[in-house]
Amino acid sequence: MSDSPFAVIESRWWDSGNHSVRPIFEAVSAIHFGNPSAFFYDMFSEKTSLGATLQLRASDKRTEVLYLASHGDENHIGPSAQSAISRTELRNCFYKCNREAQIRGLFLGTCLTGNIAVARFFLESRKTNLDWLAGYRKAVDWVDGSAIDMIFFSKLAEQYRKNRGRGARKHSARSMAHKAASELLSIVPGAFSTYGFNIYFHENNKLTSMFT
Repeated sequence: MSDSPFAVIESRWWDSGNHSVRPIFEAVSAIHFGNPSAFFYDMFSEKTSLGATLQLRASDKRTEVLYLASHGDENHIGPSAQSAISRTELRNCFYKCNREAQIRGLFLGTCLTGNIAVARFFLESRKTNLDWLAGYRKAVDWVDGSAIDMIFFSKLAEQYRKNRGRGARKHSARSMAHKAASELLSIVPGAFSTYGFNIYFHENNKLTSMFT
């Protein structure tokens, strides 16, 4: 058994009843790391609880990829309009919490946030210390999105598991995420056309992505 480099921070989805992405990551962790509890899982309800949890995950010596699960639009994320967190507030959380650059990748499991404007906002400011950002440009069906996310994180888990045996020739966080996204899109090419899935990087002083 080994520890997972993934952490999930999720908000409540509905006032009555609820879904959760937690079982997705339990399955990925059980398959690839031999333990369904190998990843960190936390919940948030508003900006203060998100910031406190992000501080923990950015200093736990394990988390390299953060999956943020919540409702969203082009400029906000959060469980409700009353508890909405702006992209500026979220970026400021990374400024404060990720100073040691432990978290390398951010996957926005939210509708409408995976667009080039948000990617530029987070990645062109090097104080976030992020290597990559992924998400969806369009509104996403919960079940479809969960299936796409599970494939991506399964492929990324394979890369991290292989990396532990690569010695001095380890792949970078950016390279592993690119490989996982490429494998996802070979299986589900409609992830981009239907939901606008994309993954962004900041390289050579410019923003790049799987799709323009």
